[in-house]
Amino acid sequence: DSPAGEEVEVLHQTVEELRRENEALRATDGATKSHGRVKRVFSWVLIVLACILAVVSVVVVFGRNQLLNTDTYVNTVAPLASNPAIQTQVATKVSDQLIARTDLETRVKNALPSRAGFLASPITSEVKSATYTVALKLVQSPQFYKLWVEANRVSHKQLVAVLTGSSTGSVSTAGGRVTVDLGQVEVQVKKRLDSKGITVFNKVPAVKGLNFVLFQSDQLVKIQKLTRILNKLAVGLPIVSLLLFAGGVVLARNRRRGLVRAAAGLALSMGVVLVAVSVGRNQYLSSLSATQSKPANAAVIDTVSAPLQDTVRTVAIVAAVVAIIALLAGVPAIRRWVSSRRRPEWLTHGPFHDFVALHRRGLQWTVLGIGLFLLIVWNKPTTLVAVIVVLVTLALVGVVGLLAGKRPRSATSAGGNGDVAPG
Repeated sequence: DSPAGEEVEVLHQTVEELRRENEALRATDGATKSHGRVKRVFSWVLIVLACILAVVSVVVVFGRNQLLNTDTYVNTVAPLASNPAIQTQVATKVSDQLIARTDLETRVKNALPSRAGFLASPITSEVKSATYTVALKLVQSPQFYKLWVEANRVSHKQLVAVLTGSSTGSVSTAGGRVTVDLGQVEVQVKKRLDSKGITVFNKVPAVKGLNFVLFQSDQLVKIQKLTRILNKLAVGLPIVSLLLFAGGVVLARNRRRGLVRAAAGLALSMGVVLVAVSVGRNQYLSSLSATQSKPANAAVIDTVSAPLQDTVRTVAIVAAVVAIIALLAGVPAIRRWVSSRRRPEWLTHGPFHDFVALHRRGLQWTVLGIGLFLLIVWNKPTTLVAVIVVLVTLALVGVVGLLAGKRPRSATSAGGNGDVAPG
């Protein structure tokens, strides 16, 4: 063969080698893009699941730590004793029950001379009015506050009764109702009436079962079953939620954007909780019968749900702030301004930066592990504490990613010679 033919053959071989290399690069690039798409999908799925679990976690942790704790529960319901709607309802309940168990008009008529029988009705009316007035003054006094607090403290197992459907102490959940026994309040009203000379109720026996209805719902039994199940998951749900949030951020191609999605999703989830509480409140009040006091029931719902709503609002605000800060960190103008500022050498180069860049994943998982450890060892963390731990952990995971930047390279690797830095 001529030299020209050999050169052509060499060129053909070179072209063939280049073609194979090009196909290999395309296959690798396609696999990389496919892998990136899968990670993005998984990132979104994890964040969505984390947001759903965050909603459930908030409700479950609130129910366990706010309502199953005696002191916390008493502090929650104690203000109801000073609510005018509750006071009116209690006074009406006690006075009506006293009068209902007494043939008052007949007794008054028997006590009057036959010629004064026509006075029985007006006297009976006055006694009824006086009974209500005395009952109302009692429930407006500090003595009633003490009775109310003590009744709720003694009936701390009310919440266990709500969860199990049993009756405990002065509280019952029979018939889908949560009630508090007002027997001691009736005793005090009778004593005050007696001190004013109204002794007609002295022989009326005290009965157990003078109940004030706090809640009533046909769905209480279903709620009890659901609560028992979720109560067992009160510790695990926040941990799983944290893992899912962290996984969603770590799998995101851009971890800053992943943090924005996670924090924004959490804030939106908390907003859903607030809407659900408001809708549930309105639905419950709308379902009340004409004989039930809406102001009194509204006072109970608003008082009991206030700690939950305050916690949810706080979490929503903190999550929104984290999302906004992470979002602003990606604005080109802000990034240029920040990059133009002089930063410490250790933050952009040197051993610290190189260490963070080389061990970014390890550091991020370490931060995640610390967050999980805090949730596990913390003795009954409140809803706010649990979610704040989640937010701080996510923020630190994002900070590590931002500080790491690009992986460090040796000075000679940029020119194509020398060893590449490990990692």
